[in-house]
Amino acid sequence: MYGPHKDDIIIKIDGNECKYFGSQGQQRSAILSIKLAEIEIIKEETGEYPILLLDDVLSELDNKRKGYLMNYIKGIQTVITTTDDHDLKELTKFYNKKIFYINEGKIGNITN
Repeated sequence: MYGPHKDDIIIKIDGNECKYFGSQGQQRSAILSIKLAEIEIIKEETGEYPILLLDDVLSELDNKRKGYLMNYIKGIQTVITTTDDHDLKELTKFYNKKIFYINEGKIGNITN
C-alpha cells in the first residue's frame, strides 16, 4: 500500500513526457540513467557497487548506447538477461565479458 513502487516519476524530454512521446530507446535510456545514478549513490554510501541486474536491456538500445552502457559497467559486477545473444556476443569481443545461456534448465558457457 505504501512505498517507492507507488510513486510516479515523470521524465520529460524537451518538455514532453517521455512515456508518451519518447521512442523505446529514449524510454529505455531514461530508465537506465536513473538506475545507473542509483548504483552510484549506493557506492557513495557503502564504498562498493551493488550487483547490477539488467533484464533485456540491450534490445531497445542503438549501438552507441549499447557501447556506452557496456563501457560504464566495466568495473561493476553485472548480470544481463536477453533472449537474443547476438548483441552480447559482439560486445564480448571488446569488453571481455562472459556469457552463459540457460536452456531446458541447464547452464552452459557460450564464450570465454
